Parts: sequence; structure tokens; C-alpha cells
Amino acid sequence: MKNYLAVVITILTGFLCQSQTKSSQSEHYVLSEFSQGSILMKDGTKQVGVLNFNALSKNFAIKKDDVILALSTAVVNKLDTVYVANRKFFRRDNTFYEFLLKSDIELYVEYTCDLSTATEGRNGYGSSSQTTSTVSVSSIQNEGNLYDLELPEIYKVSLTIEYWIKKDGQLTKVKTLNQLKKVYKNRKKEIKIYKKEHKVDFKVPFTVLMLVKYLEGL
Repeated sequence: MKNYLAVVITILTGFLCQSQTKSSQSEHYVLSEFSQGSILMKDGTKQVGVLNFNALSKNFAIKKDDVILALSTAVVNKLDTVYVANRKFFRRDNTFYEFLLKSDIELYVEYTCDLSTATEGRNGYGSSSQTTSTVSVSSIQNEGNLYDLELPEIYKVSLTIEYWIKKDGQLTKVKTLNQLKKVYKNRKKEIKIYKKEHKVDFKVPFTVLMLVKYLEGL
């Protein structure tokens, strides 16, 4: 029991630190900072390095002597699991996911980023106005700053978190509490009670994990 609580506290601390220390410009990285991690390859070998997951490129970045590089295609195609900051990532169908739970059900997270930029112009009445337009990832990749810790201020990044639940052999994408209720159709009352007593924020994976664990324990 003590070991279980220690793990829970460690995970919670990690998530809380991320929400407190991330700047709006570093949202394209999932972790609040680059951390020591290990990459388990399919052949059983292991590589170590200082890692972070870049949601814009959907690839891990590795930091060497203040230089940030993407994991090479050769490494990505042969890796099995990435362990970093007490978290576990795997790759399926050319996409990285973070494992939150694997028991009778599976719960994992997919991270993506939307990129936009604001431009100022003049309207017909002579006053200025701002418009927001989406930006392709390739545009900043060509500028060579896709993996920069802080993107130029002209860019606004928005991290999107989507959950995948595999339950009773069925895989479902969940982004909101209402969508989760459809997975647990017979537990709507319990979800309502739990929500009154605990904070459930779908931008904080740990809170979703705790809710799912509660529902599975009923």
C-alpha cells in the first residue's frame, strides 16, 4: 500500500509541476522539461538520453550538449517503449501514445498540437483588428525552430489531449466527460458523485486516470 501511494504521489507531482511551470510558448512539449530517459528497442537493447516529447512533430526530441535533435527514423522504427519522467510511451500505427493504465482495460493518451499565428490589419473603418490563421508545421520546420524550447512569439500553440480506452475489446476515443459517460453507460450516477468530490480535468491526464480506476473498481 505504501509503495502504491508513493507511485501515485510521484505521478501527481509530475503532472502538477508541468501545469505550473510550462509557458504558453513551450506547450508543444508534453513534459515541463527535458528529463533523463531510456529507449527500449525491439531487439532488447536500450539507449539512454535526455528526452522530451514534441507534440508538433509527434516525435521524441533528445537533448545533447544544449542541442536538441529529433529521434532518427531508424531509431523510431525499431523502438518498443520510451520511459521518461516516470512515464511510459509506446508507438502504434506510426503514432506515439502514453500508457496510463493496462489491466482489464487499456487507457492511453495521444498528444497533438494546433499551431496558429495572429496578424494585424486595418478594417474598413480605419481601426486595427487581429485575425488568427492556422500554420503548417512545415513552415516552422523549414525555419529550423520546430524543436526550439521557445518558439517565436508570433506563433501560438495549443496542446490537444485525446484519450483512448480499450474496454471489452472495443477501442474508443474520448475527449470529454460526456464521451466517457458513453463508455460507462451504467455508471453515470457514480461519475456525477465522483465529480462532486474530485476535480476531473481532461487537460490533466492524472485526474482522468483516477476516475477510470475508480469506475473500474466498482
